[in-house]
Amino acid sequence: MHRVSLKILKEIDRNPSRISELAEKLGKSQSWISTVVSKLEEKNLVEKNRKIKLAKTYEATLMRELLDSYNLEKILVGKKEGILKALLSGAKKPGDLESEGFAKSTVYNALNDLKSAGVLEDTRGGYRISDETLERFLEARKRSEEETPYKANGEKIIIIIDAGGEDGEPTAFSAFSRYGVDYYPNKTYLYRDGKDLEIEDVLIHAVLCAKNKKQMAMCGIFFLRHRNTLDIQKLWKKSEKWNCEKYLANLLAFIDQREVKNPDLFLPVEEFNSLASNYGVHLQEKHSKERLLTGLERIGDNLKNKVDAYLLGGVNLILRGLKDTTKDIDVVLENQKGFRDLVQALNGDNYEEKHEIEQSYKRLEPSAILEKQGSPRWDIFVEVVANCLHLSEEMKSRSEKHTEKNNLRLYLLSPTDIFLFKSVTDREGDLEDAALLARQEEIDWDILLDEIKRQDRLTGRYPSFATLDIIDILKERHNIDPPIRERLASYCLENALILHLEEEPKTIRGLREALDFPEHQIYNKLKKLEKEGRIEVDRAGKLNTYRAKPL
Repeated sequence: MHRVSLKILKEIDRNPSRISELAEKLGKSQSWISTVVSKLEEKNLVEKNRKIKLAKTYEATLMRELLDSYNLEKILVGKKEGILKALLSGAKKPGDLESEGFAKSTVYNALNDLKSAGVLEDTRGGYRISDETLERFLEARKRSEEETPYKANGEKIIIIIDAGGEDGEPTAFSAFSRYGVDYYPNKTYLYRDGKDLEIEDVLIHAVLCAKNKKQMAMCGIFFLRHRNTLDIQKLWKKSEKWNCEKYLANLLAFIDQREVKNPDLFLPVEEFNSLASNYGVHLQEKHSKERLLTGLERIGDNLKNKVDAYLLGGVNLILRGLKDTTKDIDVVLENQKGFRDLVQALNGDNYEEKHEIEQSYKRLEPSAILEKQGSPRWDIFVEVVANCLHLSEEMKSRSEKHTEKNNLRLYLLSPTDIFLFKSVTDREGDLEDAALLARQEEIDWDILLDEIKRQDRLTGRYPSFATLDIIDILKERHNIDPPIRERLASYCLENALILHLEEEPKTIRGLREALDFPEHQIYNKLKKLEKEGRIEVDRAGKLNTYRAKPL
């Protein structure tokens, strides 16, 4: 271990300190101390908040005990740590150590020093470590430096100190620089035995392997740098494969500035933004009710004609008292004329249209996204959201007129309809909002089911499937079980069967392979559809073949 590293550990054991304070005490530059501290953080020995302190990890706990017992600069500096690690496998004589590559003079000098320090004893079999805490610390250090495999479906990620001669494609933090994020870890992360890596693989592997706040922060920076190209659905699927969904959920919550279930994994927001600024990214600012109302009034002043805007996102929840802040204003307009008028008013307030947007927003197919530094972003939809939900007359009749800001008339869509809109997105924040609405018990589930069926008829895009997925996720992650779940699942199964049978005739076995439903449910639904005359059955073969009747 480096002498400066031990001095830093000894100093912060007594008194947690800032980088500048450590640099002054040790007579080193701040950049040098910052580099050493980052390496200690990667080795699970320190953690950074406003000050540097010993981490709450197994390795750091052992280090604290050793600092209380020894002058570690006489034990762990230079070749002495290597010789001690060589003794972990059992007692060795000087000649044994020389055969492992240590110089003769180094061996004898180190053994004498370590014996004088009281951490070695000379036995008949040779020298052995006599301090149990030191032995456990060295074993922990050695484990962290050796290959650490993660496995999933025949694929493997290994973490090693030296990649010389190792097969594998760089992934996780070792691949960040390939994607324009200059970060060079002190270990090598390699991927083996799988398919070609995608950018989503690199991020998920990094989330899986992250061991401290700095590494998790780099995952956040990587996401922010590439949020316009990352596919959220792929990220979730890959996180499930590697069993790190909770870590991904935490990362997305931190980026979205929602409640994080494991805050100890993340830097304070101010410190994260300071680090992220070096990479040209930052967390999106959130806005309070007062600031939002002021901005809405200003836009209303700029409008030349009356515009009805239906609020469906965070602003709606803020005005209902269910949230405190939001990053953007989501509105649905009735027609193109209102859209042109609103965009013109926003342009007059120095808003500019954003053309590069992240994948989850592209799927929503907004008519326009407009941004201004220090102000909430506007996501504007005209009549349709995500090409699958229409602003129906029934939705408008259920909405409440909230206020009129000069020429801007604001309507709050009902909680039932907000839930439906949020069910067709891939945004983790919208899932949290859906859970919030469900817990508040403000959703009329029967009306929701009726509206889902209406939207299916209007668009032919079947948003019912997305809503069923969200309801299943709410049950799994939040223990929320809406009363329409079984009815919606039955309705979705019926639609899924018709869609598959319109493509080509299938047997029950073929339908079971295509659909994630039990065979008996498929059979019962097919009997119903046959009775209704919507499908026909060919019973001439060994297995019945089902086909959809032409409309």
